[in-house]
Amino acid sequence: MTTRSTIRIEQEMFKTLEDLMKKTIKGDFFLSGMRPDNATTEDAVLTVSFADAGQIEQGKARLNIFVPNIDCGYPSKVADKARLDQLASADKSVVDTLNEADTDYLFELAQATQTFSVEGKEEHFVNITMAFRLVTFNEE
Repeated sequence: MTTRSTIRIEQEMFKTLEDLMKKTIKGDFFLSGMRPDNATTEDAVLTVSFADAGQIEQGKARLNIFVPNIDCGYPSKVADKARLDQLASADKSVVDTLNEADTDYLFELAQATQTFSVEGKEEHFVNITMAFRLVTFNEE
């Protein structure tokens, strides 16, 4: 077996997480680069940022869940902290779902789940960063 491309790994992870995302988020679930720039809904985006080419292929992926800011009577909208916290707590379910799938991957959280604001937009996002390993047998 040869190493898998980041595109293939992303597609395999996406397929595994589709049902969980339908139950977890209010909007749509996208592969990297597919969420429209003008989206204003609660959406999730999956990105595999890199994977090496060793016999134990290792890499990182992130699941960003975007949450629109809310109106609290202030001059500008603010982060929906309650919803962000609820979605951040889904990180264990994300990793468990990936590990329970019938694949050769092993997933774990790479760091504590964080939230960030989106510059120029009235939204924040939850960032779930995962490390993965996949045993491969390189053909020479």
